[in-house]
Order: sequence, then C-alpha cells, then structure tokens
Amino acid sequence: MPNTNFIKVKPMHGELLIYQKQNQLGYTLTTQELIFQNPHASYQILLSDILGIVPFRLQRDPAMLELLTETGARPSFPKQYYRISARRVVVINRRGHYERGTTDILIPLNDRFIQHIEAHADFASIPIS
Repeated sequence: MPNTNFIKVKPMHGELLIYQKQNQLGYTLTTQELIFQNPHASYQILLSDILGIVPFRLQRDPAMLELLTETGARPSFPKQYYRISARRVVVINRRGHYERGTTDILIPLNDRFIQHIEAHADFASIPIS
C-alpha cells in the first residue's frame, strides 16, 4: 500500500534510474535529479545543482541507546548518512512549492544509491578513509 503522506513530485525531470523506499523515506534518482521524500515533504534537487556529497556519521547518545536496549526496543538508526550540499533545492509540502538557495540536507543513503548518483552526476568522488 503506497504511503499517502508522501507529497508527489511532478513533473520529474529526466528518465527514472532508481527508486528506493526505506521505512518512511523514499528516494528517486533520474538522469537529471534526486528526489528525497519523507511524510509530508519532498525535496527536489537537480543533479547539476549538487555541489557535493559527503559521508556523515551521526553522534549517538550512549545513554539513550542504553535506555532503548533496556526497554527491549531495538534502535534501527541507519548506519550511513550523507550531507548533500546544493546551490538550489525545491521543497514541496502541503502548502506548495518553495525554492531555497544554498542548502545542506542530511539523509541516510545506501552505497548502491550513492554509486548511481556518482555515475550520473557531474562531480568527482573522493574516497574518505
């Protein structure tokens, strides 16, 4: 059953390359843009507007993780986040479309999705150890 809280993005630019859905997040990559969706908001970024993508590790509070473990909850935080810097981002929510200037977005992405972005975006990949 599709998540009706996702804001549809129309029109999409370019041809669809990959679409992934993880929990409450959706990712779409076309030959011209990256679309990130969470409930009630979508973010549309043209590949030509991406300035860089950098791996980012969230700092997790050990006390919170211990509390979750003690209560029997299993925290399922994504292991790898990326900070995407773009010179322009279109934010789409229930109130309309809004264009933002230079913006950083922090999102969890898997290696497969990153490889697709690298193959179609016009920037170099620098491995970080």
